[in-house]
Formats: sequence, structure tokens, C-alpha cells
Amino acid sequence: MAGAGFLSVLLSRQDAEEAGQGAFLVLILFCVGVGLLGPRIVGPAAWLVSALVGRFGASARLAMLNVRSQSRRFSAAVVPLVLVVGFGLTKVTLHTTAQHRTGSAGSTGEVWLDYMGTALYAGFAAIAAANTLAMISFERRRDVALLRVVGTQRGQVRSMAAWEAVVVAGTALLLGTLIALVTLAPILDTAFGSPVPYVPWTLATGTVAGTLLLTLLATGVPVRSVMRRSAITVVRT
Repeated sequence: MAGAGFLSVLLSRQDAEEAGQGAFLVLILFCVGVGLLGPRIVGPAAWLVSALVGRFGASARLAMLNVRSQSRRFSAAVVPLVLVVGFGLTKVTLHTTAQHRTGSAGSTGEVWLDYMGTALYAGFAAIAAANTLAMISFERRRDVALLRVVGTQRGQVRSMAAWEAVVVAGTALLLGTLIALVTLAPILDTAFGSPVPYVPWTLATGTVAGTLLLTLLATGVPVRSVMRRSAITVVRT
């Protein structure tokens, strides 16, 4: 993280072309830093997001407590999503800002190559995040069964899982967006005289919706599968 910050400062003093070429390295350094720090970064971010979520009823409060008490477990799912959001926003926003400021995002072939590479990377990281979330839900099948044994309704359990997905998605969006903004600021300031990126509403909406949909599916499907079995049988095994 310190290396990424240092390189970001150096790039702010270079010309636009060199700054743009160094953006990828800054982004990777930030992503590696988040991955290595894991729960120490994810935990506080999840605490902030869950504090907002916890106001939406009992199921939301239970989800908030689950995420806070198992920050190490949930950080394993958040980190790949952070990479998806941070990498995707950085790469795409470089082109959208250039298009907005100058009327041209660059060579069509180079731009599409960049988009295809970004899509492949984001897809790979998204699969890793979905697998991790599914495994977390599967490993907690006994906890889910215990909730049902003590009288929790199926709808309440599904609602709790959904709110957990919202916390995970919100945490990833928060950290990923911060990484993208910090990475982009010196490059955009050097190239266009302003560190403020241009993010079309379609990009922002698609990023939020895609991240939320991924977490809801990866969390909800395993929980529904566990609830098809007898709660007592799951607890005994």
C-alpha cells in the first residue's frame, strides 16, 4: 500500500503518457496490499457498512453481527470482489474520462482490447468470489440449522443471508471505489488538469448491480439448499 502511494505521487510529476502507463502498476500494488492486509482493512469497512444495514430490522442486525464476528471468513470473499470493482472501474474510467474530456478514448482496437482484458480478469475474480461465498454459506449449514431449531422462520434465515450479501457487496464497492479513485487521481490530474473522473451512470449502476447480484446468488443458493434438509438432521451431522 505504501509502495502504491509512493508510485502514485511519482506519476503525478510525469507526463500524461508515462502516468497512464504506470496506472496499472499502482492499481496492482493497491490490490495486492488489500489482499495481504485482508481482515485489517475489510473488518473496519464491513463495520461501517453493517452499521448502516443493521437499521433495517432483526434479520439485518443478525447479519451485521455475523459479519463483524467473522471478519476473517468474510474478508476472503470481499477481497476478490474488491479486485473486480477496483480493476474494472480504473480501466474503464480512464477511457470514459478521456472520451468526455477530449472527445476520443484512443484507438478503437486498443480500447476494445483493454475492455476485453478487463472483462476476462473481472470474470475470473468474480468466479473466485462466488466460490468463496458459496463455501462460507455451506460451512455454516449447522449454524443455519440451529437457527431453525430455535424457531427462526425460513424467510428470516433467507433475509439474514441476503443482508449478509448486501454487507459483503457494500464493503467491496466501498474499498474498490476508493482504490480506483486513488489510482486515477494523479493520472487524470496530469492528463486533464483535474483528478475528478467521469463515471457514466450506466457504469456506476452496472457495477453496483453486478456486485450485488453476484453476492446474493452466491450466498442465497447454498442457504436455500441447506434449508431443504431437516434441521435436526443437519445439526446431528
